[in-house]
Amino acid sequence: MSYTLKKALVILKETSERLKIQADKARIDLSEIAKEISEEGKEYISTAAKNSPEPVKEIVETFNSSADDLNDVSKVRDFHVGIPYGIFLSLGGFLSFMVTGSLSAIRFGVILGGALLFLSVSSLRSYKQGESSPLTLKGQAAIASIIFLREVRFLAQRSSFPNLTTTLVSGAVVAFYVYKIVQNRKHQKGSNFEKETEI
Repeated sequence: MSYTLKKALVILKETSERLKIQADKARIDLSEIAKEISEEGKEYISTAAKNSPEPVKEIVETFNSSADDLNDVSKVRDFHVGIPYGIFLSLGGFLSFMVTGSLSAIRFGVILGGALLFLSVSSLRSYKQGESSPLTLKGQAAIASIIFLREVRFLAQRSSFPNLTTTLVSGAVVAFYVYKIVQNRKHQKGSNFEKETEI
């Protein structure tokens, strides 16, 4: 092995060790920054919630109080997915209409997104009152399915990364709603079985 090759290997090894040390420092710094940002974000959200109308306060308080439960999929409620997805669809549809003038953006974005958002907020209110709302869950699932089928059709016509992304997101939302419907049916069967055994 030539002297220059040995020297290059030594330099490469030293450089990789320095990069590893810098990467570790950067990781620690980034985790501290992320922690600070999340704490500041919580303060900002709570301040914004205090100055917001009552329905917005209700939504923000529910999301803040159940943030720890969102790690377990079985504890995620339908409105945890429906409210952000409905807002995303409504705003996306409105912006798409403003840029392109497409009427389908109004139909599938603003109208269906607004309906999904309305059903999600209704589900949240039912949940706060301690009631179950299987009809709002099924309504949300139906709207998400319509949007998913539309995205699949667009993907088949012209496949692109944005179309693939929106199709995957829509499919994940539909899969979540189907999971929640199945979970609710199992829960209802279990509670009916307990009532029958008590009699």
